[in-house]
Amino acid sequence: MPNPFLSIFSTVDLHNKVGELKQKWELFLTNPSDSENLDTIVRREILNSWSRCQSIGLNPEQKQARTALTSFELEQLLIESDLYHAAKPIIDTIFDKLIGTGYLITLNDENGKMIYLKGEPDIIRKTEKVNFSPGMDWSETAAGTNAIGTSIVSKKPIQVFSAEHFCEGFHQMTCSSSPIFHPYTKHVIGAIDFTGLWPSTQPHTLGLAVSLAQMIEQQLLFMYQKKYHQVDEYYRQYTSKWGDNPVLVFSNEYVIVNGDEQLLNALHLKKGMVLENRQKINNFLQAPFHFMDQSEGYQFINIEPIIFNNEEIGYVSIFKTRNNSSSIVSTNSQNHNLVGESAEMKLILQKCRQIASINTPILLTGETGTGKEVIARYIHEVSSRKDKPFIAINCGAIQKELISSELFGYESGTFTGGKKDGKKGKFEEANGGTIFLDEIGEMPLDLQVHLLRVLQEREFTRLGSSRTVKVDVKVIAATNRNLEAMIEEGLFRKDLFFRLNVISLTIPPLRKRKEDIIPISNYYLRLFAKVYHKDLPFRLTEKTKNFFLTYDWSGNIRELRNAIEHAVIFSNSTEINKSHLPDYLAELKTKQSLNVTEVSNLSVIEQAEMQQIKTLLIQTGWNISAVAKEINIARSTLYRKLKKYNLTEQRLPY
Repeated sequence: MPNPFLSIFSTVDLHNKVGELKQKWELFLTNPSDSENLDTIVRREILNSWSRCQSIGLNPEQKQARTALTSFELEQLLIESDLYHAAKPIIDTIFDKLIGTGYLITLNDENGKMIYLKGEPDIIRKTEKVNFSPGMDWSETAAGTNAIGTSIVSKKPIQVFSAEHFCEGFHQMTCSSSPIFHPYTKHVIGAIDFTGLWPSTQPHTLGLAVSLAQMIEQQLLFMYQKKYHQVDEYYRQYTSKWGDNPVLVFSNEYVIVNGDEQLLNALHLKKGMVLENRQKINNFLQAPFHFMDQSEGYQFINIEPIIFNNEEIGYVSIFKTRNNSSSIVSTNSQNHNLVGESAEMKLILQKCRQIASINTPILLTGETGTGKEVIARYIHEVSSRKDKPFIAINCGAIQKELISSELFGYESGTFTGGKKDGKKGKFEEANGGTIFLDEIGEMPLDLQVHLLRVLQEREFTRLGSSRTVKVDVKVIAATNRNLEAMIEEGLFRKDLFFRLNVISLTIPPLRKRKEDIIPISNYYLRLFAKVYHKDLPFRLTEKTKNFFLTYDWSGNIRELRNAIEHAVIFSNSTEINKSHLPDYLAELKTKQSLNVTEVSNLSVIEQAEMQQIKTLLIQTGWNISAVAKEINIARSTLYRKLKKYNLTEQRLPY
């Protein structure tokens, strides 16, 4: 099967290839509505990019890239850029082996701004005519289809050759680029690119870009591990200093490094998670922070920078425990504040109590935001293990190379920069209690066999050790993915699935248990009234209730919670109406809803796609172009999907 990310598979007859691409480019510009016919002769990745460029009104006759950074701004950026410091030595070393190939190597930030270029002077002079130089904006929105910008948008490596560039000024070029991902957050933080004039194009440059990106990611991982080790040391110092005051620490990239387990749980945070509201963190004197004051059980006290070698590498946040603490899952509450009046939730809670004392793996399935972790905690708290640890780990939020050490620990000397005395893994920390493996579908395939051994033999071996460790742990796993489909695709072990799936509970989405919507809303109205120190007895108006009951809530309880929080913040009266809700919800009274005829025999993937399209149509007011752009498909393809899923327009009744 041809590689969809490659443009050139052979250097034979490049001139004819250039001519063919030029004709296809001109055909698209003269008749863009006929893009479906181009689908068979232009790569889908390129066609999608062309459509995005055209939808924002980019000039296809553009001859040069635009300036994004002044020389002073670029200089300051390089001083502070971890990406630059990790990548520059690697680029310089690789370039020595590429002299004479006619290629330039560039490093670009997450916005497509070029921050470093290495190349032979004669090639640099030729490409300077189109402003291919540091400080220029090579994002897709500024320079059209090009390997740098398009790889960042698509989050995939790509080669762009000659007239595949949307802007005519760049047709003389060939480029191959791979995105660079943050080793912890998994966000795109830049792109590495090989660019030359099209006669010197080679297929292998794309693979070289991918390899170089991976080398840079490994170097960043090493840099961050050293930094996070120092942040973790500060955590241990502060836990000793503040005694009973729970604290959490996070890096200057807003990654949570460590924290009091109960505090993290109460704030709905996890180690390795990226904190939101960065502007408030940057201005940390403007406390308390939104994300740090969500719990009735804890009160934010202070935040201090962590300084190491005269550099601000992170922050420590200090809290105190409130006397009137309670949370959605409370060990002192008979019903654990799990809000739900629907028959579905009552049945699930009944099953939870029945299986709580059984030491058998449990698999929780359901859409994102349905409360799988809350259910897992409920199972733990009504079991005989409630006085033992409940350890939660998000398998999708940890670097692949680190999951094994996180789960099973390591011995002293196993890793450079590792802890002197080694480290316990999560299974050891959870011994006697419960371990919750969230997003189990994201666990790497080669690690799944080790988890299977723990489930079967109740023992494991630390990394760097030959000694077997016995554990008594109740395992609860959760996923929003179709594990059976992943098994068919070779992405999940069948034997692990059957071992986890002995007892399975599916948490229904909010739209299928509408009886719970108003009680949950009332719960969060009370909660956020206390959080934001508002003494008003908030209530939903009847119109708002009707809207809540007819809205689809694709984000489930998480989306409802955020909507209520927004409303409490912006309401100065006792009544919550639609104008207090986030804009995308408040504006639905003048936009269109959806009339959905149930479609049977849809796979889980198709159901997820249908739900995504429904949500986007509501949010955009049935703007077909905007929805097609958001999910990177042609409008004609979107129309086919609307027909497939029986999605039709219907005016809202208010």
